[in-house]
Amino acid sequence: MFVANEVSRVFEDAQKVSSVFADKTRFSIYQFIVNHPNATCTVKDIAQEFSIHPNVARLHLSKLEEIGLLESGWDHQSMPGRPGRIYRLRQKAISLHFPPREYQLLCELTLDALSELGDGAMASLEKAGYVQGVRMAQAALATPSRNMADDSHPFSELQSIESLSVSVVSHDETKTIIRLRNCTFREAAERYHPLTCALHRALLRGIWETLYVPVEIEALTCQATGDSSCELCVTPKFCGTTVSA
Repeated sequence: MFVANEVSRVFEDAQKVSSVFADKTRFSIYQFIVNHPNATCTVKDIAQEFSIHPNVARLHLSKLEEIGLLESGWDHQSMPGRPGRIYRLRQKAISLHFPPREYQLLCELTLDALSELGDGAMASLEKAGYVQGVRMAQAALATPSRNMADDSHPFSELQSIESLSVSVVSHDETKTIIRLRNCTFREAAERYHPLTCALHRALLRGIWETLYVPVEIEALTCQATGDSSCELCVTPKFCGTTVSA
């Protein structure tokens, strides 16, 4: 009975998501919010970006909120008078599997085991993350759409990897500050952030060193510990010493 109910629930959720994303503009709005350099967006932001009426933008945002992809709140600080509604990515992800699968449980059990194994496990985890980062960078370079990247932007290759949702905060010869609004390991990171954050930094280092130069990566802020985003300082190895991934 439990399996039947779970299949029914997942099927209903899939129908809702499919219905919402049947509208191409709505899907584009969601992608824009995922990759937006700021933590929040307003109806005005979306209306201007997509050249649509504010009421249409509000409808699209409401539909995305209804299925749990966005959450909203009130902005009491940016302007005097009546607060405006702001939208942000929902912290909890939606997972749909047919038939039902427990990949999150598998992840938690694996991280539980790794947390008991000490420094050796951490080194293996970082190695695996680095290798995966190299693979992701190589795949990005081999993708035909890479030829359409903006070559005038120094990090167009990095930002073409959609799963990263990376924006560049600042850049000079000695360091680059990058921001990640969407933590791809969010659910696991809330409990196991020493492991998942080290893994994520190693993955990013593998990507960066494949695309650019050898670097050290230091965490400045972390969503898993309560910050609104993850910010990382990326330093070329010849420019000094920082905390490595």
